[in-house]
Amino acid sequence: MDARNIRLTNFVYQGGDDCIAIKPRSYDIDIHNVTCRGGNGIAIGSLGQYKEDSSVDNVRIDKFNAYIKTWTGVPTPQDSYESAGLPRGGGWGNVSNLIFSNFEVQGANIGPTINQNQGDNGSYSGTSLMTVSDITFANCTGYVTNEGEVTSTVTCSENHPCYDIYYDNVVLYQGKNASEPGIGSCKWTTDNGVHGLEGC
Repeated sequence: MDARNIRLTNFVYQGGDDCIAIKPRSYDIDIHNVTCRGGNGIAIGSLGQYKEDSSVDNVRIDKFNAYIKTWTGVPTPQDSYESAGLPRGGGWGNVSNLIFSNFEVQGANIGPTINQNQGDNGSYSGTSLMTVSDITFANCTGYVTNEGEVTSTVTCSENHPCYDIYYDNVVLYQGKNASEPGIGSCKWTTDNGVHGLEGC
């Protein structure tokens, strides 16, 4: 992608797939006052899909949530992806200095999410070569619709555990009428690598 010093503001997107996708080698990106209707919302990724530096640094997204997804570290054939049968994954780099702030979740499947197992076929979870750190989710309220009490997940890399992941004033409920906030689920993070997310 190789994007630098980009500002996106005051627009409406309607469609499928990702509303905005922050791709490898994106630096100094500012997104503000965006409306996404349909699709998956704003994605940081996919990253590490190809054998290349897939780093992302200094991204600010205000008034909208986003999810972070990196591929496994072992290239794996993909039967149902854009290049069916070809291996994907194995990229490397750092994802750091990202802030998602002042957003509301209404009926999404899950809240703020980090998933480093994109493309896994069941054999290569936890192998991502991407290091995810210095991520902040701040001032988030609302509700999700998934089953169970988990409202936010952080699933990182066993080889490169996440650290300095901050949840600041993130309060999400399991269902619109729930009386108690949900909890988080975390895997392959450093000791005390996730702050402010109950359950981690």
